[in-house]
Amino acid sequence: MTERPARWAKMEERYTQSNIHSILGLTLRVLAEGEVEIFYDGRKEASNRRGNPAGGALAQMVDSAVMQSVGTLLSESDSITTLELKINYLRAAEPGTTLTSRGHVEHCGKSTAVGTARIVDEQHRAVAVAMVTVSIRRAPAEGGAEVKKSG
Repeated sequence: MTERPARWAKMEERYTQSNIHSILGLTLRVLAEGEVEIFYDGRKEASNRRGNPAGGALAQMVDSAVMQSVGTLLSESDSITTLELKINYLRAAEPGTTLTSRGHVEHCGKSTAVGTARIVDEQHRAVAVAMVTVSIRRAPAEGGAEVKKSG
């Protein structure tokens, strides 16, 4: 079995230090380059008045899953921003349920990336699916040239 890169553990640790992720009860697990999982712990702070996980919290999960997936392909000094998010809600998740979103990079170019994410409940039923377009701003290399990454 191959050893996980140390930068993945660093990504997972930094993720838990984000206010929005902490408030919503989200955690990150990097699975491979270009693929991550985001976990929602079912906390009520991310729920609507009926107790179901709110649509905005689900949108944050899929956006985060794709953004973090793209981040596995970049250097720490590169920056990324969501350009577009398209989400389809398929069913309401039950109050207090835990959810998992798996993000996957479909394309990563020089200045943009596109990824998909899917949220499933504890019974592995699809709750939402999404596509996210990401803007990539590569950090300049020494001497001002852009860093070249394959992907």
